[in-house]
Amino acid sequence: MAIADKAKKQIFMVCKYVILCGMVFIVIYPMLGVFFASFKTQAEYLSTPSMKTPENWSNFSNFYLVFTAGNVVRGFMNTAIITVAACMTSTLLNTMVAFCLTRFDFRGKNLLDRFYMVASFVPSIIVHLIIFKDFAAAGLVNSLFSIIILYTGVDIVTLYLYKQYFGQISVSVDESAIMDGCSYFRVYWNILLPMVRPAVTTACIIKITYIYNDFYTAFLYLPAKEKGVMSTVLYRFIGPYSSQWSVIAAGIIVVTIPVFVGFIFAQKQIYKGFSDGAVKG
Repeated sequence: MAIADKAKKQIFMVCKYVILCGMVFIVIYPMLGVFFASFKTQAEYLSTPSMKTPENWSNFSNFYLVFTAGNVVRGFMNTAIITVAACMTSTLLNTMVAFCLTRFDFRGKNLLDRFYMVASFVPSIIVHLIIFKDFAAAGLVNSLFSIIILYTGVDIVTLYLYKQYFGQISVSVDESAIMDGCSYFRVYWNILLPMVRPAVTTACIIKITYIYNDFYTAFLYLPAKEKGVMSTVLYRFIGPYSSQWSVIAAGIIVVTIPVFVGFIFAQKQIYKGFSDGAVKG
């Protein structure tokens, strides 16, 4: 019986790793093809298989063309401005809302909590039908400020992440601070906010990744070329070079590298933030 159980466990482990390796292959295969293509000339790209390594690894002409003609630097600067401003304001608003929902009992609290949940199910395209008209009337189209406003709002994922963290902190911490003369704002700002720093890090990483990959919002509110962000820069770059796939592959690599590098260095904070927030004290 023990031998049979051991054999079943071994078969299960083999199947698990086979499935995992298959999933990794599905993800890595197209990425390797794009990476190899970015170093190939146009003639080499058309005449060789996609997974064949380039003949000359020092061929950076595609990347040079991306930076000189693709407006990548401007797109990266605009993206950086938007992400920094949006992360600061979004962190402030989300943590304040989570603080109020976890620390105070007031009429309509449950209704407000459900309202945030229901609002998260509304398709964003419906919201933009109204907001875009108002932003256009206010002269905010083609302004980075319009995107910052849209990304500043309280979103359900980070709100509940902060609520989980605040919920783990004993209310006695607040009461002790208030007895020592602290106001509610000082309790929030000086005591509780530093204690939820892992959640802030995780939420900011999620926000940065979402902003970086969001094409629809930036394309709608920032149609001007000089106001482009990384997602729209690549889209506009494809037009003049639609037949030069090796150049487009280089553009994809350039746009992808910042997020990939950021995830490599921040993956511990991401996992820690979600795992800690999932455990209630």
